[in-house]
Amino acid sequence: MNSIDEVTRMISESSTPPKSRRNELEKISKEIQKEIMNFNDKRILKVIVGGSFAKGTWLENDTDIDFFVMIEPTVERNEFEELGKSVGFHALKKYSPYLRYSEHPYVEGKVDGKVNGIRINVVPCYKVQLNKWKSAADRSPFHTIFMETKLNEFLKSEVRVLKKFLKSIGVYGSQISVSGFSGYVTEVLILKYGSFRNVLQTFAELTPNYIVSLDSPDQSLIEKFRSPITIIDPIDSNRNLGAAISAECLAKFVLASRLFLKAPSTKFFMTSNRSNTKIVSDIKSNLLIIDFKIQMRSPDILWGQLKKRLTSISKQLANAGFEIIKKFCYTDEQEHATFIFMIKYTNLSKINLNVGPKIFLKNETDSFIKRRGEKSIMTWTDDMTIVSIEDREKTSIKEHTNQIIQNDFESGKPIGISQDLKNGYSIYIGNEKKLSSFISNAINHMIRDGEFIRH
Repeated sequence: MNSIDEVTRMISESSTPPKSRRNELEKISKEIQKEIMNFNDKRILKVIVGGSFAKGTWLENDTDIDFFVMIEPTVERNEFEELGKSVGFHALKKYSPYLRYSEHPYVEGKVDGKVNGIRINVVPCYKVQLNKWKSAADRSPFHTIFMETKLNEFLKSEVRVLKKFLKSIGVYGSQISVSGFSGYVTEVLILKYGSFRNVLQTFAELTPNYIVSLDSPDQSLIEKFRSPITIIDPIDSNRNLGAAISAECLAKFVLASRLFLKAPSTKFFMTSNRSNTKIVSDIKSNLLIIDFKIQMRSPDILWGQLKKRLTSISKQLANAGFEIIKKFCYTDEQEHATFIFMIKYTNLSKINLNVGPKIFLKNETDSFIKRRGEKSIMTWTDDMTIVSIEDREKTSIKEHTNQIIQNDFESGKPIGISQDLKNGYSIYIGNEKKLSSFISNAINHMIRDGEFIRH
């Protein structure tokens, strides 16, 4: 069995990008910086290169090169956003640019061909002093400068190992589709604890309301943060980096840390090729699938809308009496999207039990009888509590789901996911028809969620 140090060394060596690749990216970086400055707008004061590439913590096949376009702080917000979009589309015209959204829009492009997995972001920010922020992106140049001065080559290598670990268990990335650990957070964690091993040992013993801070935290500030973990931004103590990390992603990291420390293996850094055919066969009769097409829009907006609607439908199904074991949404970000619910039963019983108040509560009991009276098949008392049963109009989960979607159409002008669904959707149980390649892919993604636990 490999030791932790042996595994870390192997992953570190395989994660170090070759010099030839760095030279390629340096060339691209200089080209884009030149394009930004050629935009020739007096409101643009400076360009700073950031992201994992600038800080030396990049992975060869997963790299961000961020260009922070520093804009005169007197520029109004609307004008600031339009300028950011204009210079971004200009600078990235060779890289099929498109809009992304954080607190404000920015432009992203992808490098094709020889250099793969490279995302180029042109992000507007105001040129301000430390802690005089006018936009969320204003901190980013300070992040880059801070990490450039703090991370030595050993720490950079440890950051890369941690990133690969987080990627393999599906919790790397602060984008809404993941809601996990950002690249900057991995750098902060390595800087705080000194090594990949130490980070995992810390998270393996994580306690509720845990606080990560390079300096002694201000308790008055800490009290205002409400997230499963608090990670203080080293350059802004008012900002909690942990707010973007979902409870689900944090839980996965805690569990993965324990499992890795117990049995270190390079398998924790690899994507599993295990067949899920039998699992799909076992669970598909318990999968409710809503399959629909989408209009293309920013991935960040799309994923946010999908997750919000997934939660809404799940709550309404639960309120109707259905037991939701797991919920999942997926999209190719181009044309298709789906909601998948793993359910205990596809049909409810014909009768619905309503448990009322204790009979000592006179007004509440009278209200229950009045409200339930006409609908009740039977009403009686059970252990000093009034109860009744009613006949259910709909017992099928497909009927209930269709009604939920239709009710949403009638509540107002459909927008976002509602508009996508109004253009057409299918509702079915996983064993009722041959699954399309898209739905099969979505189910596989759902199954792989937490697959490291089965190593």
